[in-house]
Amino acid sequence: MKAQAHSRVERGTSCWRAGQCKKPNGYLYDADIAKDLQRRFAKTRRFADASLWITVQRRFVYVEGCTRNKQAASGIDAFVRQTPDVQLVVTNTIIGTGIPNYPVMPAK
Repeated sequence: MKAQAHSRVERGTSCWRAGQCKKPNGYLYDADIAKDLQRRFAKTRRFADASLWITVQRRFVYVEGCTRNKQAASGIDAFVRQTPDVQLVVTNTIIGTGIPNYPVMPAK
């Protein structure tokens, strides 16, 4: 917790003090970003064949999961970036089924 304290406090504070952000803390954007993404994903059929989960933290959006084809996978970043106040999108997906690029819990 102490190791992360500086970056957690700094995220958003310097941006706000410089007059470049409307909120003084990067975490204050998360709920609005998540709601907008949920609304937009619900309105599109583009990713209907994908299994994705989204994590929003300090204006960063992490997208993980799998898609059926390369076209859907290539459009995820652009789709998420259209959301207001998103600072960074990190996509970690695979095409089809197989071994994911991220750690998973072992099967029981």
